[in-house]
Amino acid sequence: MQSEECTIIKNPEGFLVDSCTGEVVDFENYTSQDYSNLEYYERVSSSKKKETKKEIRDMKKIVLNYLLSVMSDEEKEMFYKILQKIDEKKLDAAYYLAIYEYVLEREGKVVSREYVKFLKGKGLGSYSIRQKKKILRKILREDSVIHFIYNKYSGDKEEALKIYDLLKRKGILYGKHETRKRILLKYLSDQKLKEKLFEEERMKEIERTILLLNIRDFEGFSFI
Repeated sequence: MQSEECTIIKNPEGFLVDSCTGEVVDFENYTSQDYSNLEYYERVSSSKKKETKKEIRDMKKIVLNYLLSVMSDEEKEMFYKILQKIDEKKLDAAYYLAIYEYVLEREGKVVSREYVKFLKGKGLGSYSIRQKKKILRKILREDSVIHFIYNKYSGDKEEALKIYDLLKRKGILYGKHETRKRILLKYLSDQKLKEKLFEEERMKEIERTILLLNIRDFEGFSFI
C-alpha cells in the first residue's frame, strides 16, 4: 500500500502547513499575524500580578500593625526574636499570625474574640495559619512534649517544665513523643517520684556548691 502523498493544506488557524509533518510553510503569512490580543492578555496578566503583590504587601502591613497594637512588650520581644529566624522572603500575613499565636501558646493564652473578628474581617483563613505554625515549630525545633505542656497540660506548667528538664538531664526520658509524655505524666502524678527527683537535684546542687567553695579556698591558700 502506497503512503499518502504530502500536500500543502490550510490548518484551523489559517496557516498553510505540510499535511505530513504539520510544519508551517507559509512563513510570510505566519509572521504577519496580528498578536494584539495576546499582548493585551499579557499586559492584563502582568497588571494583575502587580496588583496581587501590592495586596500581599498591604495585608502584611495591616496584620503587623494590628498585632503590634494588641501585644504586650514581652510578647513583642518574643515575636521579634522568632521573626529574626524566618527568611524574610517567606514572610507573609499568615506567618505573622502564626508567630503571634505561637507566642500566645507559649504563655498559656488563647486568642481573643477581637482577634477572630479581625481574621474574618480580613478574609484570613485559619488553615494557612495552622500550616505556617507547623513549619514554625520545625524551624524552632520545638520539643513536642513541651508543646503539650504549654497547650494541653492542665496542671502546674512551670513544675512540669522543670521536671521534664530534670528527666532529660538524668537520661530517664527515651523514645518518641507518646513514650516521653507518659514518663513525664508518671512523675507528675507520683508525689514520691517527684520528691525523689527534686531531692537528688538538691544534693547535686549542694555537691557543686561544696566543690566550688573548696576550689576557692584552695586558690586562696598561700604556700609561703
